[in-house]
Amino acid sequence: MSYILLVEDNQQNADMVIHILTTAGFEIKHFIRGLDGAKYARQNKPDLILMDFDLPDVDGRNLILALKKQLGGVNSPPIVAVTARTGSMEMKLAQSFGCSAFIAKPFTPERLLDVVGQLMPKAALS
Repeated sequence: MSYILLVEDNQQNADMVIHILTTAGFEIKHFIRGLDGAKYARQNKPDLILMDFDLPDVDGRNLILALKKQLGGVNSPPIVAVTARTGSMEMKLAQSFGCSAFIAKPFTPERLLDVVGQLMPKAALS
């Protein structure tokens, strides 16, 4: 199954991301709670993960570390930090935790599509 996992607790933000990406032809699985999203990802490995840092049940940064290990280390799907934490320190933390990209909120649809397009495996796009 080819899909993007979106872990985002703000429903308005999630709805916007889902609309942008489904309009572009991507399948999205959305979870509000990080642990629920991680469980689903372990059972149904996604092609890409979009992860908020501030989640109601777990720190998204710690969840990124765990998922990188659980989903194959260097062979794990790309993880993109999508967060309102916009400082340069947050960007460095995201990179050190294994994120492939960092998207600061608010962002444009073009920015989201550009990052997703660069990171999605080509086979998943067909």
